[in-house]
Amino acid sequence: MRKVEREYVKLCQAEGFDLIGIERSHRHLKLRFEVGTVLCAGTPSDCRNRLNVRAQIRRLHS
Repeated sequence: MRKVEREYVKLCQAEGFDLIGIERSHRHLKLRFEVGTVLCAGTPSDCRNRLNVRAQIRRLHS
């Protein structure tokens, strides 16, 4: 598991959401949840990536 994948897993655990799995799709990752999927960068380019992914996950679960 690559570093960015471990960070996404930790982010989901910290927010209290159950992550079913992570799928690689070329340069992107698909974070699978019971309620849906979040598509995120496999190689994040800026420091706001983590905040943006967290916001997408929260929107999905609201």
